[in-house]
Amino acid sequence: MDWTVLLGSGVLGALLTKVLDTLWLQKVLQSAEKRKWLREKRLKAYSDLAAELLTLGRKSDLRENAFDGYAIAAEAIVLTDDDALALELEEFFTWLANMYKEASVPEHSDGKRSEEELAGAYKMLYAKSRRLVKELRESLLKG
Repeated sequence: MDWTVLLGSGVLGALLTKVLDTLWLQKVLQSAEKRKWLREKRLKAYSDLAAELLTLGRKSDLRENAFDGYAIAAEAIVLTDDDALALELEEFFTWLANMYKEASVPEHSDGKRSEEELAGAYKMLYAKSRRLVKELRESLLKG
């Protein structure tokens, strides 16, 4: 057998392997790394946000100011690919701040909501917080 043919075949095989690695495998690996990075970022952001949602803003005392809630939700909103979910997260903290203001009105003031109205609003907000956490979890598992 001719050594030059054997050596040429080995060099050609190594060259083709390197080209395949450079053109295809590196792109696949980069894509996998990007998905892993995004999942880790989402897990952290969604976990922090879920804690606020489930405690109705008490964990970081977000109840009085919707903008504090927006700050907590910002990273999750940026990382989600669901525009409807992002909008609902913003709305949640607005509703939370408004409900807190309504509940904080002094007892004998004009415009004070009844306990029944406040209890109904609380139940709605509580249910919405649970639904949003479920949507965050589903988004994380999907992506």
